[in-house]
Amino acid sequence: MSSDNPVKIDAVHVATLKRQDSDFYPSNGSYRAGALTPDTPGTPFSQLSPSAMDSGFELIQPDTDYFNTGEIPNQIHSKEVMTSTNPPKNKWRIYAIYVWQITGGFSDAAPGALLPYMESTYDLNYTEVSLIWMANAIGFIFVACLSHTIQTHLGKFKSMIMGTMSSIIMYAIISSGTIFPIIAVAFFFGGCGLAIVLAQANVFLARLDKSSKYLSFCHGSYGIGATISPLVATVMAGSGIKWNYFYLILLSMMIINCITFSFAFKGSDEDLAPWDHDDDHKQIELNDLNNVSQMENQKVKDNGAFIGALKFPITWIAAFFVLFYQGSEVSLAGWIVTFLLDYRHGTKSSGYVASGFWAGLTVGRLVIAAPMHKYFGARRSVFVISVLSIVLVSLTWAIPHVVADGVLISLTGLFVGPVYPLMISVVSKLLPRKIQVVSLTIITAAGSSGGAFFPFIIGLLSQRTGAFIVLPGFILLYSLMIILWLCLPNYERKETKTLWQKIW
Repeated sequence: MSSDNPVKIDAVHVATLKRQDSDFYPSNGSYRAGALTPDTPGTPFSQLSPSAMDSGFELIQPDTDYFNTGEIPNQIHSKEVMTSTNPPKNKWRIYAIYVWQITGGFSDAAPGALLPYMESTYDLNYTEVSLIWMANAIGFIFVACLSHTIQTHLGKFKSMIMGTMSSIIMYAIISSGTIFPIIAVAFFFGGCGLAIVLAQANVFLARLDKSSKYLSFCHGSYGIGATISPLVATVMAGSGIKWNYFYLILLSMMIINCITFSFAFKGSDEDLAPWDHDDDHKQIELNDLNNVSQMENQKVKDNGAFIGALKFPITWIAAFFVLFYQGSEVSLAGWIVTFLLDYRHGTKSSGYVASGFWAGLTVGRLVIAAPMHKYFGARRSVFVISVLSIVLVSLTWAIPHVVADGVLISLTGLFVGPVYPLMISVVSKLLPRKIQVVSLTIITAAGSSGGAFFPFIIGLLSQRTGAFIVLPGFILLYSLMIILWLCLPNYERKETKTLWQKIW
């Protein structure tokens, strides 16, 4: 072959010049070098000598149109999208997570209704009884510190089973009605169990096609449990049933969760392996798009998952965001009834306002989150509904009418609800897959800490200034959330050259 008329091919030795169909051999994927016309039959590619290749070929960039038309089979392998039916067992995994989230909401919302009975049983003040939330938060933080080890050595399936077993230990201890210090330790095990499963569940759902829909239903399921739980707990305790027997219900529910996870996630580590690796090229493009340096992304690759997660700025921005979010959410739900009783002359029926808040949160996650993500984008949606939540709480503070305030608080729940699933949808796209599980565990641990720390602070301040402090506290925490949200890269825009594009 003459070097005067070289045949140009790309870096994978695929000829990009248009050839006759007869020049391509589908059976062995070979090409005829030099077959530029029917009159020059050429030489099979596999029979070319190295010297001939050196003299007769030069490398060029692939012809984009030629590659995209599918004219070269078996050369381009597009990655399949993970859906609720691909792999087929995913639908059962989704259902299992939803049932577990109902149990999680049922568990988290129970202490608020059972606190008076716990206080009277063990003769505790508010500071002492709040240790159950602190122990729960410590469990989350403990798992966050070990999340890289748990993920590496246990994988998805064993992690899910370990998480549910840890929760089973919690409910078994509490239902026994033992001494309070052991009850507090039980909440530590509960925090560990929730942290392990929640991180795995968030990562799995975030990698699905139409992830915002599944995340909305997932965290909406949590709201269903949180709405029902205070009602059931109040009826049981008010009927003279010992408060600790309520946890027998949770014990039964979590055993069912353990069984469903055993079926749904068995073999998941192998089944979901194709979607577990990081698409480095795509991540670099995303980071460039949002002015996050490639050097920062390279640090994540070079360090271990845990160190990489700690060094990745988005982990901490999202962690503080959720810290303030769950702190404001739990504080408002836990103290709004006291506010209505003290400042709006409410009656015992004011207790239903808390259920109204959780019901609004549930509806927001199930009905509003997915459409907002589809039509407005997750970033804009979180900004808008956060501002609306501040407006509604400000009106609650300003309008001295118990019924109006109850309605406003329920509407607040409606807009508070979609924030969490929309946030997970955004953050999961900004985190390299290598550190997703660890980062999301740190983020959920921060949320749990906020849900324990800020209600405790509101309680201490209420003893000095009054329970009205819950409303300005909510406004302050939500304002900090908005600032942090605007600090996240705007991946939904193709270009972020101007300040407005970065924000909106």
